[in-house]
Amino acid sequence: MSKSALGFSESTLRRIIWIVSVALPLVVVVLLQLPRIEVGVNTAFIPRFNALLNTCVTVLLGVGYFLIRRGQREAHRKVMITAFALSVLFLLSYVVYHLTHEEVRFGGTGWVKALYLFILITHIGLSMFIVPLVLFTLYPALLGRYVQHRRLARWTLPIWLYVSVTGVLVYLFLSPYYPT
Repeated sequence: MSKSALGFSESTLRRIIWIVSVALPLVVVVLLQLPRIEVGVNTAFIPRFNALLNTCVTVLLGVGYFLIRRGQREAHRKVMITAFALSVLFLLSYVVYHLTHEEVRFGGTGWVKALYLFILITHIGLSMFIVPLVLFTLYPALLGRYVQHRRLARWTLPIWLYVSVTGVLVYLFLSPYYPT
């Protein structure tokens, strides 16, 4: 079995992606059940930082789409890798915040609460699918398999955009209720 440009066989790479895709949400759920820890640093800024990261990811995804439509493959690659890196940073930051703070509950009522819950539930649900989608879309591009990459990107981009935009919306809904 030949090694990919990433140093793994194709089947090993696919297996790694599936393991990460299944393990990551499970690890996050377990971590969020742990008692809160004191880190000696005020981490109350993290939700705003995470909203900024999601906003940057949203913009980068749009720019990446614009670039590839204009045939600027190398610029597209750099922008999309940056979007991926910021998404990884978001995930790490999200876990740190939730390890150090109690869950913030939305205090709204009526149709606003229903809208918030719809956005939150769809955001959480799709965020679980975005990890394997992004990874399975990214690796063929890194290997130069652009037809496969393009076929997956048609699904990945709108879902990734939805997750990043709704992440900002969830922050905006919750922002009045965060402790200062």
